[in-house]
Amino acid sequence: MPFCVECGQEGPTLGGVCEDDFRRTHPLVRAPEYVDVERCAHCGRLQLGARWVARSVDDVLPGAIAASAATDPQVSSARYATEVRSRSRDARRAEARTTATCSVGPWELTATFDTHVRIRNAACPTCSRQKGRFFVGTVQVRAEGRPLTDEESHDARRIAAASASGEEFVTELESVRGGVDVRVSSNAFAKRLAAEIAKALGGTVGSSATLHTQREGREQYRATYAVRLFGFRKGDVILWRRSRYRVVGVGDPVRLEDAGTGDRLRVRPRELRAARVVR
Repeated sequence: MPFCVECGQEGPTLGGVCEDDFRRTHPLVRAPEYVDVERCAHCGRLQLGARWVARSVDDVLPGAIAASAATDPQVSSARYATEVRSRSRDARRAEARTTATCSVGPWELTATFDTHVRIRNAACPTCSRQKGRFFVGTVQVRAEGRPLTDEESHDARRIAAASASGEEFVTELESVRGGVDVRVSSNAFAKRLAAEIAKALGGTVGSSATLHTQREGREQYRATYAVRLFGFRKGDVILWRRSRYRVVGVGDPVRLEDAGTGDRLRVRPRELRAARVVR
């Protein structure tokens, strides 16, 4: 049976000493007195390492404290559980108690320490770009041979606002002659948004790109996606393939009703480019 060379106690040892003697000479965790948590003043997300996350201060504290704490070289792993014990009235300061469960040789040992938490206002990269009116892609929403209706304009704006998520954002929604322009944070977002608007409101999508800048030797382009809504609207009668049809639903597909027979059919938008409104 192994025994401690310091006190003679029998049992598991590490480096020749028992758990009690090891703990007397080896602080398991050295934690800072203060830990700062960065919170975006615009969207409220918190910085966790290199990421900004939509989580509460209580959720990110264990990770923030773990990142700032130093463990004894003999600690092979450590898990942190943090409890916020008090908060200031302005929610900018808090007092937290953390329990670190450490694997050390043959033992699993715990250490408890208190930390002052300071919540600091900052700006995440996404909000910094958005507030700086940064944009890459543009979606232009127009209608063939007519201005957008108020309902179409409202729906295009609603779809744009609802489509933004994570690091994607809408920089500007601008009413222009005949339609709406939407400036967004990426070409990929602009492409997806254009497809969503065309599908919901009924229309086609075209695109073009212009060289914007070069970054790290690579060319960066700004893309423009042109959404062209149909010249007809729900309730119109159109002439298509020598027959008259009543438009009973726009979108992808367009839903038509034969004005003579009442038969209904679904047609892909690109097939209706030659259709014209007769009533």
